[in-house]
Amino acid sequence: MDYSLENHKDYIGKHVSELPTPSLVVNLPVLKTNVETLHRDVEKLGIGFRPHVKTLKSLEVTRLMMADGKYRGIIASTIPEIKGALPLVKEGILEECLYGLPVYPGILPRLIELRKSLRIMLMVDNEQQVEFLEESASSKQPWDVFIKLDVGSRRAGVEANSAALNRLVEHAQKSSAISIYGFYCHAGHSYGGRSRDEAEKTLNIEVSSVLAAAKLLPSDRQLVISVGSTPTAHVVESLKASMPENIKLELHAGNFPCNDLQQVSTGLVTETQQSVSVAAEVCSVYPQRNEALVNAGVIALSREASAFSGFGRVVGSPAWGVVRLSQEHGILGTSEGRKVDEDFKVGQKVQLWCNHACIAAAAFYVYYVVDEQGIVRDTWIPWKGWITHPQQLESTLLFPSLPRLTIMSYADVAASGPKQSPEEAAAPQPPQVITDESASTASLVDVDMPSVHTVPNDFLEQEIKTETQAARIEREEEAREEKRKRDEAAAKAKRADNWLIQQFSRLSDGSATGLVIANFATVVGLGAYLGYKGWGLYEKGKLDWKAVTLGAGILAGVTAAEGAVGRYLYKGKKGGS
Repeated sequence: MDYSLENHKDYIGKHVSELPTPSLVVNLPVLKTNVETLHRDVEKLGIGFRPHVKTLKSLEVTRLMMADGKYRGIIASTIPEIKGALPLVKEGILEECLYGLPVYPGILPRLIELRKSLRIMLMVDNEQQVEFLEESASSKQPWDVFIKLDVGSRRAGVEANSAALNRLVEHAQKSSAISIYGFYCHAGHSYGGRSRDEAEKTLNIEVSSVLAAAKLLPSDRQLVISVGSTPTAHVVESLKASMPENIKLELHAGNFPCNDLQQVSTGLVTETQQSVSVAAEVCSVYPQRNEALVNAGVIALSREASAFSGFGRVVGSPAWGVVRLSQEHGILGTSEGRKVDEDFKVGQKVQLWCNHACIAAAAFYVYYVVDEQGIVRDTWIPWKGWITHPQQLESTLLFPSLPRLTIMSYADVAASGPKQSPEEAAAPQPPQVITDESASTASLVDVDMPSVHTVPNDFLEQEIKTETQAARIEREEEAREEKRKRDEAAAKAKRADNWLIQQFSRLSDGSATGLVIANFATVVGLGAYLGYKGWGLYEKGKLDWKAVTLGAGILAGVTAAEGAVGRYLYKGKKGGS
């Protein structure tokens, strides 16, 4: 567990520059302003609001986003998030939670358990989800569901205006396991926008898509349509669509209390509207490459991207950014002519804006909450992890068609086995050690052997100390002997070749030339003779392939012999020149 959980309260009252690094810092005044701004926009439009708790995952922020109970529902994508928010049920603030992923069999037992504490709503985007809910015994009490639409992000949801959507709605209407509560979409692709106009256009596509889906149901059916993302939430006041009487519009968003460089990239917020930063410390400075090293890397900042180059920016020093990352290393660099040794020194504390606050925050076990002066006023503990197992839950209660499965602890498994006597259960006693080797060699072993042996006392004096060493020496000796034999045979062949060359070199230039002429004449004469004999056989009708092959073989043999003689003659002449 993170050490910060043991001493985080000790930093209350201290300046942010005194925090251990890396740490996640939350500027509370900025966070509250961000939340209040969105609440005002929602109130002006008279629409509903459902915050997503996915970013800071803490009780304090969730309470702020719900305006202390003015908004009664949340979205959560993990079981610890839902369980962490349960104290708000006791406070009378929280009434319902929408599980943020399309429902799947593995999560259903835990949602059933939580259903005892508050209203749990589900998302579906596939007929198979409806089918397994129909198989579950939990569906004796129908689940309220949102049908999730894909309006362009291609992350989750059934495609809007598709045949698959029509089939899903038809199936859901007929099912006794679920009740359609409304339609839901999330414009995750809005993070790629770079202007207010783009965000407004995306928001209008969201609204028109869910309204079109709602028309698949009777016009008197009361429905909730839930739209939003943090970028489109920033422009929700521009919404001018009028809602049918049976439709209630709801906005959802999650990152809006924090904001980050991705949000700044959209052009909808400024850097000063970011409430989350990462405190880090300069570990080293490299003037030769004009860079500095900080102790915040991938784990603390994430590899998320934005319109800004790199993976983060230095708060108060916009010329510097995190240009490279490894697990715990962050490299600060600049392209604006600043000098690193003038702006940073070893031990200096810095704060970094991050590209994606949701991902960066997930790495930290404590959030340090500061005021306008950077003084720590509180610490928040986020909800961590994904799954918590209900005790002794049997899957057959949920899905009768599945094999019976009982969750047991290791202690339960051990207790269910055969009983042992105390003597059998006791650990075996170690064998007695007899030391009859000298202290200098008793611990030496031949690690190349298939098994480990104790070596004799004269081990260090032996020329060959292991069997593997002896085998290696033997192989090396055999290889040397084979090489010696090959070298000797090659030397004999070379001596014979040199003798022939010497003999031909004794010939004078005239004699050699005469020999070549004689050889040439022999080949030509032999060829003419064979041709004459072949013609005679042809005239007599006795020329066959056997005779032709024999003549060609004789001519080829003589030619080869002439070539060999010529080669040695050439070598001899060259050697004598």
